[in-house]
Amino acid sequence: MSAPALPLNVAAWGRPGDPVCLCLHGITSNAASWTAVGPRLAALGLRVLAPELRGHGESPKPAGGYDTGTLLADLGAVVPDGMDVLIGHSFGGYLAQEGVLRGLFRPRAMVLEDPVSHQPDREVPTAMLEWDRTNLPRDIDGLLALNPGWSRLDAAGKLLSLEQTDWDAARAAFAGNAPWDLRESAAEVARHVPTRWLLPGESRFVPAADAESLVAAVGPEAVVTVPEAGHSIHRDALDTFVTVVDDLYRTAAGS
Repeated sequence: MSAPALPLNVAAWGRPGDPVCLCLHGITSNAASWTAVGPRLAALGLRVLAPELRGHGESPKPAGGYDTGTLLADLGAVVPDGMDVLIGHSFGGYLAQEGVLRGLFRPRAMVLEDPVSHQPDREVPTAMLEWDRTNLPRDIDGLLALNPGWSRLDAAGKLLSLEQTDWDAARAAFAGNAPWDLRESAAEVARHVPTRWLLPGESRFVPAADAESLVAAVGPEAVVTVPEAGHSIHRDALDTFVTVVDDLYRTAAGS
């Protein structure tokens, strides 16, 4: 049984009343992930909302409630009627797809940025999180050395997110919901909402064979690869990221 929904902390950019773009961050991240994206999309006429998942950022960090249903219920409570664009990065991409498939999210357009569409077991995500917890640099220069495409503000935001994350909560969400496999649901997702899968040149979450199957399922125009980018495309290739979001939204809106 799902736990009660919690009030999430939500960062916002743009003018109230403008078309809404909801940005879902990845595991161990926070709203600062969208610090560069928010103002850029707001300048294009979108009201950008970036909720922080329970256990992350400044949102509540209860002992439980990290099952997919409860995480989606938390997000559903902050989603306004008539959402226009939904962006999901990494684990946020998993939640975005689940939200659409379950009928909770009904955006006019969706961008899935290197989404975790497949998690084979609980051991793999547990090991990934443990590596991050023990090995990721805890200083701005160290994070920039690991991610040379990022700005100092990006690195500062990541540093903050690592300090804010409840790692037990992250394990409960990222590993506790495994296994899952949404790869066969790609065509169904695309039927529900115009979608772009935005992938880096090399992805541990969407390997080459999965990318080929994805193209076959949804068509080559729906899959955009950014060879120079890593997992955080919105940090490594901001201009490309914004262009993909804006072009898809304008097409879906008929403008």
